[in-house]
Amino acid sequence: MNKTCYKKPLITCIVLGLAFILFTLAVKFINIAPIGPDGSNVGFSVLNQAVHSFTGTSDLWYKITKYSGFSLVLPIILFAVMGVLELIKTKSFKKVRPEFKLLALFYVAVALVYILFEKVFIINFRPVLMDGVLEASYPSSHTLFSIAVCGSALLVSRQLLPRKFLRVFNVLMVLIMVITVVGRLLSGVHWFTDIIGGVLVSSWLLSALQTVLNLTSKDKSDII
Repeated sequence: MNKTCYKKPLITCIVLGLAFILFTLAVKFINIAPIGPDGSNVGFSVLNQAVHSFTGTSDLWYKITKYSGFSLVLPIILFAVMGVLELIKTKSFKKVRPEFKLLALFYVAVALVYILFEKVFIINFRPVLMDGVLEASYPSSHTLFSIAVCGSALLVSRQLLPRKFLRVFNVLMVLIMVITVVGRLLSGVHWFTDIIGGVLVSSWLLSALQTVLNLTSKDKSDII
């Protein structure tokens, strides 16, 4: 099996990981100014203020991304049910396809990243108060979850889903991902750097998933 199949996603994973870490540190320490609600500090303040002034806020886009965010549970439930059914059928955890196991671990990793930046390592706060309260804003959780969940679904769909459903499923995943990410910026409830941070960290996690999927793949045709 071609070693480049492993090296390329691994190198991509390392590069994206470093990019996210460096970008996060930059957001935390560069061009800090109290431009947020209640005088909260925000990094890259000139850029963030300019983009936020341009987009403004949109209650419509906020509602759209709220419901598109809810739809992210659908692929999670789908693969969870498929994994459980395969476990029941084979009566052996070892015989369950590695894609199902890796997806479960991947979802846990995504959740841990969310908790880390939401509760422990707070970079900045939203540009608007949510129910009168400051909320952690970096990275955008909707961006993180939409790219991570839809992206991981795209990575495993060819191996796990019937071919006749692939096109519709993949198009749906791409639409949810794009609408959520773009809509979250247009809604005005995040700074521009929150969106970028969400894209970077979710892409990092996806590249790690791709690396492990390549290592566990038994079929060369499955390797991307």
